[in-house]
Amino acid sequence: MLKKYQQDIQNKIVMKIQLLLSILFFGTFYQSNAQNVLPEIKPRPADYEYLSAPDSLGVRHSLKMPNVANKNILTGSIKIPYPIIFIHGLDSDSSTWDETTNFMDQYFNFTFGGRLDFNLNDDNSNYTSNKLFWPTSGADISQYNTTLNNGDYYYLNFGVGSDGSFAPSNLSSLNVLSNEAAIAKQGVALTRAIQQVMNITGRDKVILMGHSMGGLCAREYLQNPQNWTEPNINHHVAKLITTGTPHGGYTGANFIATGINSSSEAYRDLRTAYSNSNPGAFLSGGVESTNNIGTSYFNNDINCNGIANDGSNIQGLNQKNLYNNVDYAYIMGNCTNCVITQGSILGDGVVRLVNANLSNFYILPSPKNEFIYTASAITEIHSDLPKQTYENMQGLDEPNEYNLAYGIDFGIFYKGFTTVQPANGYTSDFDAFKFNLNYNADVVVTMANPASNSISFRFVNASNQIISSLFTIGAGSTAQFTQTLPPGQYYLEIIGTPNSTSYLYPYTFIMDSFLSTSNFQSNNSLILYPNPTSSKIFFDNTNSNFKELSIYNYLGQEVTKTIFQVASSNQEIDMGMLAAGVYVLKFSNDKNSTTAKVIKQ
Repeated sequence: MLKKYQQDIQNKIVMKIQLLLSILFFGTFYQSNAQNVLPEIKPRPADYEYLSAPDSLGVRHSLKMPNVANKNILTGSIKIPYPIIFIHGLDSDSSTWDETTNFMDQYFNFTFGGRLDFNLNDDNSNYTSNKLFWPTSGADISQYNTTLNNGDYYYLNFGVGSDGSFAPSNLSSLNVLSNEAAIAKQGVALTRAIQQVMNITGRDKVILMGHSMGGLCAREYLQNPQNWTEPNINHHVAKLITTGTPHGGYTGANFIATGINSSSEAYRDLRTAYSNSNPGAFLSGGVESTNNIGTSYFNNDINCNGIANDGSNIQGLNQKNLYNNVDYAYIMGNCTNCVITQGSILGDGVVRLVNANLSNFYILPSPKNEFIYTASAITEIHSDLPKQTYENMQGLDEPNEYNLAYGIDFGIFYKGFTTVQPANGYTSDFDAFKFNLNYNADVVVTMANPASNSISFRFVNASNQIISSLFTIGAGSTAQFTQTLPPGQYYLEIIGTPNSTSYLYPYTFIMDSFLSTSNFQSNNSLILYPNPTSSKIFFDNTNSNFKELSIYNYLGQEVTKTIFQVASSNQEIDMGMLAAGVYVLKFSNDKNSTTAKVIKQ
């Protein structure tokens, strides 16, 4: 008994040392720029990336893989402002989302960026828990090598075996319950996934969409600033969509799929209440102790600090802030015939409707982005939710509010979706995008509308004031519009009145900005010749005594600069190296400046 006690003390000391080293490591990690940190990846046989582990019949199945032709960083065709990360639920894997994403590939030409594989019990023990990463000794979390390309969406996958295999059978010794591991560890893994997706796409935010427990994984990342790559500054989430997520926990009274281990960390975290009737500590808060939690689980280390039953006071996820700079949407399942599994209680056969409703736990903007999938089944429709493309696209719709608008750039084609809005919401769909101008510009918007309904757009300034006419693009047509705008931040608001099939016909648009002549004061007495020119131009500089010349293209970019050492009556300007086009030449001296347009042939 004494030896066991001494061994326990030694194990705790070792774990504390490892935790301290981890804190020191992550202190450096978090202070670094997110795009400069490359985590250590655990190797595995190459075929483990594209073939599953053997099923019950010994068959290995092909897995969804990104297109290797799109492998170069930042060369993929961007179709949406921010990439989506899909997260699966309890005792599942990333193939949960295959049906919806295959639909997106086919109908919207979306690009799959790849799968991020994490094992959350890499030490092969369910009885200890920590947030350490491989190759730290005793680490619970490891990320295995996968192909990641620039894409529109990615998978986060916890269905990983102890050898790095994809979704080993529940009967396999390789199944270490990684996809039933603590939600605190899932949030830390998601931190790395977001960082890597931003690295390879070059974008500063992501969209998170989680099924069932996957929605809590996303919330665990979002609601704990210590998980962010820039602590307390930027969580990098533009939108969060949950579907069938037990925000209020799992009651244990509903049907639950065969194979889920009721002693696992995740099952512990998902509980609305324990068997002793105490509220579930992960969601509602409570003391991390056997007296509070009980002895039904492999461990009671809810905060995954390496010390179970440490007596700490756990702040529940539903007690933490839900940040108001994120666009939230939630999808719930309503099974009309699941009396066997849920009786008269409304729900999807696994998660009760009252627990899947995020607005029961937080005050959300009105009208809420709340969507319900209703179907009849004998047992459950919970597992069907990720396949419902209609409701999923409603959830993924662009924000209506200006303060949540997606950031866009000039010169890039984007796709956007007009979807039926939630019940008691708007009849029209308002999609908000934001952009910045650094100079007076003629902003040209080219928009294609393949849908059967017309759509419109307008410009709104940073004070939320409409500053342009309402431009309309007819059904099945393409149009181009120009608006002159001064420097500042703006919103492009796209408006459509959707029907049930509108989302199948996304609009596309591109914005270009051209330098406005109001940027410069022109001098009609300044004569440049020859104009147009194929090479050099000349002017008389003896009276004006201009010291400096800047040449701008019509995107407002300075392309070259010249210093005149001596003023001449035949001052020479060499434009031979510039591409053909129209340029603005800005001449300056100590007192004033003036401009002229030149055509380069």
